[in-house]
Amino acid sequence: MAKRPRQNLTRFPRISAQIVLIVLVSHVHGDFNKTAELYSKLFSSINNQIHPSLNTSVPTEVFVQLNLRSLREIVEREQYFVISAWMEVTWKDEIRSWDPSQYDGVSMVYPGTQEMWKPQIIVSNSIGERDLQEYDHSPLTLSWDGSAQWLPGAMFSLSCTMDMTYFPFDRQTCELSVFAKEYVTDVTFTPTQPTVNTLGYAKDGEWHLESTSVTSRTVAHKKFQFSRLTYTFNFSRRAAFYLYNVLMPVVLMSLLSPLVFLLPEDSGERVSYAVTLLLSLAVFMGFVASLLPHSSEPLSLCIVYMFVMLIHNGLCVVCSVVHLRWEKYKRDRSHTSCENQELQNQTRQHAQQSDQHHQQPTLMSCSYSNNFTTGKTFLNNCKTNASSQDTKRKVDIHHENIAMANQLQMDGIGNSRFSGYKLFLPFQFSCESLWSANNILFVIFYCSWFMISVYFLVQII
Repeated sequence: MAKRPRQNLTRFPRISAQIVLIVLVSHVHGDFNKTAELYSKLFSSINNQIHPSLNTSVPTEVFVQLNLRSLREIVEREQYFVISAWMEVTWKDEIRSWDPSQYDGVSMVYPGTQEMWKPQIIVSNSIGERDLQEYDHSPLTLSWDGSAQWLPGAMFSLSCTMDMTYFPFDRQTCELSVFAKEYVTDVTFTPTQPTVNTLGYAKDGEWHLESTSVTSRTVAHKKFQFSRLTYTFNFSRRAAFYLYNVLMPVVLMSLLSPLVFLLPEDSGERVSYAVTLLLSLAVFMGFVASLLPHSSEPLSLCIVYMFVMLIHNGLCVVCSVVHLRWEKYKRDRSHTSCENQELQNQTRQHAQQSDQHHQQPTLMSCSYSNNFTTGKTFLNNCKTNASSQDTKRKVDIHHENIAMANQLQMDGIGNSRFSGYKLFLPFQFSCESLWSANNILFVIFYCSWFMISVYFLVQII
């Protein structure tokens, strides 16, 4: 008799577990039936092409919010940019709503992309697929009150007209333009906020996002009208890389070109120095041209500056070659004058030897005058106690010597009244050589470089 109650006690937990399991299964089965019934009501019995408005004369208002994630690249040469972004599209579906209490508290469902109506969004300035539905398969969210949400996202490759006038300190304004495929009488687009959402934006190393804006308007095509949203992005280039690697080397190389006129003329490195700078500038010009779009309007000021500096360096080469040829011509002419002077000295020695054979010494006194404007010496008068023939011959010898001295002074051989200063000043910057051709050319090319560089840098920056 004592064992029977013990068997009833062990059987009771088993019976309780079975009862709880049956209740749970029936509850889950009831929830499943209610959910299936709700899906059948919302999506099977209603065509997904029907506009979700009870009053068909009133267009469906669609709210669009663009969320920018990152700027992938801006291709200046091809004139397009790539961004990673997603849209938050919401609207009110008036024909798809229910009471959660009648469906076991189900307040939200997640239909597929083809199970209910959603706005057809066209990206008008895309260089790839324009229809947003073609490359997005994100599910929709439908609440019990008819609030629908769609979150399409993609990598948008968009055309953008680049203005490279002030490269590398340029600013670019690019747009993402979307419009509804349906007429404005059926669908209207309204921006959720006046700017692009950039809370999750990852900063780019080359471009700085300055500001964004959104504009809404209605565009007309033939006799039809469509709702359109335009998202505007204002980017400014971070110019440090191009400043230190392109612009500053070009400025410094163009600064070095006037220094060619300070090199010694007999070093033989003038022309090679100038040509090396010219070729280096041409290489940098080709590098910058490869980055910019092949467009002549507007033309980059950086390219114009490099072209002007290329001409500037080319003129340095030309002037250096011409000056070297002129100096060689002067040296050849001076060499000829030296030979003439040697011949005149020999003639004078023979004349003096012949004078020594005369019995009476001939005394002659002459007065001279110098013209400081021309640097020439003139013989004024001579007094002698010799005969008229001897006097005439000696005066003629004096005239010849003075003429030869004047000629040698014109050729650069004679002694100058400033020659004593040449031994003490570097680069031969004496009073006489201060206005030499080398120094004049250096000043001209340096001043022209300075004015051109300041003008273009002020315009670019």
